[in-house]
Amino acid sequence: MAARRWVRTGAFAGIVTIFLALVGLIGGFTDVFLIGDEVTFAGLMLLLPAFVAGFVAAAPRIEGGERREMSLGEAAVAAAVAAASAGFVFALAVLFTDLIGDERIRPIFLNVSPSLMEFVAFGQSTVVGAVILVALSTMAGVLGGVLRAAPPVIRRPVTAAVVVTVLFGFLQRVIPIALDQLSLERDWLYHPIHDGLTWVGAAVVAAISAGISLLNTRFGARVRGSLSSSIGGRSGLAMSPVRLIASVAAVALLIAAPLLLGSVISEVLGTVMVFALLGIGLNIVVGYAGLLDLGYVFFFALGAYSLALLTGATLNVYGVPPDPAISGDLNFYIAIPIVMLIAAAAGLLVGAPVLRLRGDYLALVTLGLGEMVTVLVGSPWLVPLVGGPSGMRGITDAAIGGFAFRDPQRFYYLALAFVALAAFLSWRLATSRIGRAWTAMREDEQTADAMGISTTRFKLLAFAIGGAIGSLGGALFAVKIGSLTPASFQVIVSIQVLGLVILGGLGSIPGVLVGALVLVGLPGLLREFEEYRFLAYGAAVVAVMVLRPQGLVPNVRRSRELQEEERAQDEWAKAVEEGETPGELGPPAEVTT
Repeated sequence: MAARRWVRTGAFAGIVTIFLALVGLIGGFTDVFLIGDEVTFAGLMLLLPAFVAGFVAAAPRIEGGERREMSLGEAAVAAAVAAASAGFVFALAVLFTDLIGDERIRPIFLNVSPSLMEFVAFGQSTVVGAVILVALSTMAGVLGGVLRAAPPVIRRPVTAAVVVTVLFGFLQRVIPIALDQLSLERDWLYHPIHDGLTWVGAAVVAAISAGISLLNTRFGARVRGSLSSSIGGRSGLAMSPVRLIASVAAVALLIAAPLLLGSVISEVLGTVMVFALLGIGLNIVVGYAGLLDLGYVFFFALGAYSLALLTGATLNVYGVPPDPAISGDLNFYIAIPIVMLIAAAAGLLVGAPVLRLRGDYLALVTLGLGEMVTVLVGSPWLVPLVGGPSGMRGITDAAIGGFAFRDPQRFYYLALAFVALAAFLSWRLATSRIGRAWTAMREDEQTADAMGISTTRFKLLAFAIGGAIGSLGGALFAVKIGSLTPASFQVIVSIQVLGLVILGGLGSIPGVLVGALVLVGLPGLLREFEEYRFLAYGAAVVAVMVLRPQGLVPNVRRSRELQEEERAQDEWAKAVEEGETPGELGPPAEVTT
């Protein structure tokens, strides 16, 4: 049974490798170097599924109700079987492609090219390449299995060293710029031609990462305890000293980022801040109140177009008078409160028809509303107001005196200020009576209603406040771009924002910021992978839901809910296996989300 499970794990990893090759993540990135001239992104993608298969195959198993760890020998055997199966499945696909000819497959799968075949065969004949592929996959899997079975004192620093080194390789367009801004020598760390890490730089990064991990494992708890007793006890801080120090460091890094990273990366960070604002607003609706909204792009568009109309933007339509049918000439900072009031009113209008809906039905209705916005702003009916398909131009740059914010570095600070304000407001709401009412409503709406909580009023309040904060994101987007077209307000924006909220952790403000950085920032920094943005979104959300359903930076309450639910379900399943009937046990989980 165990061997069959290992083979299935490896076969699945082999299928994943085939998928990566077919979508172009292997053959299209043979020239993206991560370390030296040897470690490329394509090579990483070729062997990573086998490594993961070996790691999974060597994971502990529950036998007789007890968790059993594998020895190094058992882990190596399990990993070898799984990884060899992964390599064998992919090698069969390579041999099959060579047998029938890649030119016959290319009309269906465009990425199956001669260069891909040459790469996966390592420049050898297809048969020899297949053997090499199985051997390398097996070695990668054994490394994964041995790492999984190794003691934590070894596994943690090695994992930290590998992850941080690969991350430095990916950030080859970020870190070198920061070093240049600080006038520091970088050629020892990054190759001057292909921008990947040098082997010396990789060794230094790996050694420092492993050392920090070891120090944290050995002395981290003691240092945190000392700080808590010496600093926290004297000053009466509400948060732990370690968290306070981390927060101060994060704020300092956020403030210094544009100065260290230059205008190009500041442009990406500005977009991250816009989506962070959208995420904070949607987090109130979904994370706090538990209302699944898939039409959030409505507030994004409403904020952008409202600001444009209030600040004197003009239509971008040939043959039509440039002034919109409704227009104002307000200062940006006077217009912003009005935009938020308009969005809050619109939130009430959107929320009123869907008060009786829950779950999937609510999601479908709000998705329809979001799609309607895209159609309306691009329709000929609204050409005199918002320009229709041609949009609007001449939007304010939010200048204060002669200090404008259209420049990427300046815009970053403007957006950061609004994100800080929205995050503070969201945090205060979460700890207030309103936030507690939202939490009760999210966990069990019927019980909350029975306890005297006006669910209707608090639902409308969530839509209104979430919409007002989301409109800030749209307004800042308009300032950043300077012009608007309906193409910027597709329903996919709602999916992106929901994805970053889920990835970061429902109900978690730091999680929203991390989710925006991962799902919006990294694809913006890694321009080579722009066409795989939505593939990355899907893979990231699936991985988080399977491996860490509470999110990357989870909300404490939400994390406890999931743990209690899983514990109750495990007890239910165990009792059923022991012969008790469902009627004797009651429901498997009383926690609802």
